[in-house]
Amino acid sequence: MAKSEGITRQQIELDIKKKKFSPIYLLCGEESFYIDKIADKIFDNALSETERDFNLTIFYGSEHTITEVLLACKRYPVMAERQVVFFREAASLKNKSELELLEHYALAPTPTTILVITYKNGTIKSSALSKAFNTDIAGKPSGILFDSKKIPEYQLGPAIDEYVRSIGCTIDDKAKAMLVEYIGNDMSHQAKEIDKLKMISPNSIRITAEMVQENIGISREYNNFELVTALANRNFSKALRILKYFSENPKNNPAVLTIGMLFNFYSNLLIASSPKYRDEHAKVEALRLKSAYAFKDYRQALTYYNISKLFRIISIIREADARTKGIGAQQNPYDTIKELIIKISLI
Repeated sequence: MAKSEGITRQQIELDIKKKKFSPIYLLCGEESFYIDKIADKIFDNALSETERDFNLTIFYGSEHTITEVLLACKRYPVMAERQVVFFREAASLKNKSELELLEHYALAPTPTTILVITYKNGTIKSSALSKAFNTDIAGKPSGILFDSKKIPEYQLGPAIDEYVRSIGCTIDDKAKAMLVEYIGNDMSHQAKEIDKLKMISPNSIRITAEMVQENIGISREYNNFELVTALANRNFSKALRILKYFSENPKNNPAVLTIGMLFNFYSNLLIASSPKYRDEHAKVEALRLKSAYAFKDYRQALTYYNISKLFRIISIIREADARTKGIGAQQNPYDTIKELIIKISLI
């Protein structure tokens, strides 16, 4: 039996290109880029331009119900092998009664209809739907559920490579690293900026670091966790870039919270460096972390800092904290944190 569970995006796209369509596609998740990419491939491959006039219907969750969508699905195509029905922004499927109607339809979908449901920034969980989708109809699943997850930052490089190749270009490793650094793991934004670079230099098929530096600004949203990771890896240039972002967005990144986070991190690091916690499991338990994965920044930082250095760092964090609270010389709190980071870099 063919299974819809565990099918990769690449396999879904390959099957669409080969015109091996599923009766239902439920495309959901946090990464809208791949939801749109699969939906666009279905649009491009399922019908010819002339067939779309009578066999393409698009519904929106804000304006239509699943009942209207399913009624359209039961129509027959006009002078074509199939019809395609899109149900976009289908947040209504979080409603139990609406979802039950889709579950019922999925048990026996109209074979001449391709139903494409997109639901961004969320997932739809239904054991009945999963069971129906894994029902064998003519050797293939009755439906495909694709959960488009945000790409972890360490996997962004290959994702950027794949997109750059798809538009007929190549990219320098440094340029790729800069895109990751400047934009983060929003693939829709990454694709938009890469397209912009191609338009700026239409005669160039290679994206260079110089092109990125000249034309792409830092637009990702940094947070205190990324600042801690940068400091744990002694990547002080990145730490200062993140701090610059904080200073430009003070409402979302209060200086007092940043100093508190740094104090907690280095205090925990001091605990983890104690000789009484000999193995990593003991250190994880001592810090009351939920998993070994949460220990990764501490693991890295322990290779750089001994107990003596940690006492010095905690002391200067206390001094910085006092200054941001109005004790001693007055200055911009982000300038105080900048000085703090520079001092840590010298220890």
